[in-house]
Amino acid sequence: MPDIAPSALVRASIAALLALLGYALSIAARTGLADVYAAPAKSYLETKRSAGEVLTQDEWQAVYGSLIRALALAPGDPENLSELGRLHRILLEADDLDAGEISRYGDAGAGYYQAALALRPTWPWDWVNLALVKYQQYQDTSGVYQDALVRAIEFGPRESSSQDRVTRLGISSWQTLNPAATLAVLTAADRALEPDARSFSDMSDAKERWRPLCIRAGDSFVYIKRFCATLGLT
Repeated sequence: MPDIAPSALVRASIAALLALLGYALSIAARTGLADVYAAPAKSYLETKRSAGEVLTQDEWQAVYGSLIRALALAPGDPENLSELGRLHRILLEADDLDAGEISRYGDAGAGYYQAALALRPTWPWDWVNLALVKYQQYQDTSGVYQDALVRAIEFGPRESSSQDRVTRLGISSWQTLNPAATLAVLTAADRALEPDARSFSDMSDAKERWRPLCIRAGDSFVYIKRFCATLGLT
């Protein structure tokens, strides 16, 4: 077999490098183009949500279309997958949904959140939102819901928004929780109450809703115990 001349090896190396750079540039270009679609859609959605305004059907479709285009250009972007989950979760907030719509919107939202979590499994906010979707679907007995509560606290142990949402979901579904989810909810509540004992002062019927947590927490969760005392439950 004849020896390959050094110049041939150099040319081969350069060709391989150029091919690699070309591929990297194409990925960068696709990602950049994806952001062109995704960034305005995310900004518009956030603005509407922050203002407490409901998306019209046309607005929802416009945001959805932009995010889908972005996802086609950058299919491995968990941020866009998460936003699509959020967009479908918003549909579940309507008061007049039938069972088919709840199932369809919820399954779509959960699917997007699960796809995002497959790419970034330690992202606590997607776990919280996955739990919220399953709760909105009246699936709080499901393993997906219970595991999502556990993972949210496991991966976001000091995230105040996660603690608050997990606590509220847990209180609303207390009787359905398995032992691991029960512990996650108690942990979340205790951590949320540590910096501010008034964290849940806005809850209606607080005394009755907290009663089972107060009984279960006992002396193991200091801040829950103190909060329960203020409610006259100890």
